[in-house]
Amino acid sequence: MTDTSSSTTTCPLCSHVQEVPPGGQVWTRCPSCQGMIFRSLDGPHVVVGHESEEISQQTGEVLLEAGFYPMRGKDGNEVLKILETQKPPAAVLDVALGKILAFQVIHYLRARPDLKDTKVVLIASVYSKTAYKRKPQSLYGADDYVEQHHIPDKLTVKLKSLMQLGEEEAVRNAAVVERADKIREAEPRVDLEGLRRVRTVAHNIVADIALYNQSDIEKVVKTGDIDVMASVLQEGRRLLAEMVDIRYIRDADPIMDAFQALIDGMRREK
Repeated sequence: MTDTSSSTTTCPLCSHVQEVPPGGQVWTRCPSCQGMIFRSLDGPHVVVGHESEEISQQTGEVLLEAGFYPMRGKDGNEVLKILETQKPPAAVLDVALGKILAFQVIHYLRARPDLKDTKVVLIASVYSKTAYKRKPQSLYGADDYVEQHHIPDKLTVKLKSLMQLGEEEAVRNAAVVERADKIREAEPRVDLEGLRRVRTVAHNIVADIALYNQSDIEKVVKTGDIDVMASVLQEGRRLLAEMVDIRYIRDADPIMDAFQALIDGMRREK
């Protein structure tokens, strides 16, 4: 796929081959499909599935520093395409991955004999550090998870352990850690405005809720009794109101809408 000696790289989405300057910027834009592709490396390939270009870039840089070759998919469809065509040994997926949720991607992987052993690490947004007090339960078939603000110091440690690649160095690049903190603080209030922003944030909060409350989610899928999630959903509404302009919400309930969409999707799978 990659010729490191000539500094060329192949886009994992459209197979376009292009020159990548050695050193300097670690990612470039594919001129054919406009996807984000990283500098050539001869290391284990890892799919990075995240809608945010900033977080994808930051995650890719962390992986590059540790000797991995990241390949970015901005939504579930792109991630599946890369997984099916490239069959990388690992994937790092945002729980709120667009179009096809990370949980659905994992379900698909585990059902495929040629992809079932792919190592998967979920990225949890965890918008409020005080909102969640416990670890996720069984991760919907993923192998591990990392909170967004711990990408610089924990992600590659977990990947190397899962892939049995040896121990990760103890100290990460300080500049990368500082940039990750800035991204974490800025992410909830940047980009997307109005109703689209509200729906996007609600979708992300519900994805986090699903990650940390799997047993209750499964009860809702089976019985339809949403009351078991009442307090958690109310906390989600509180977080949403802190993060977006509530004038766009009016009488709607974006958290419930996103939650119902999640439950409907899981029922269709079953």
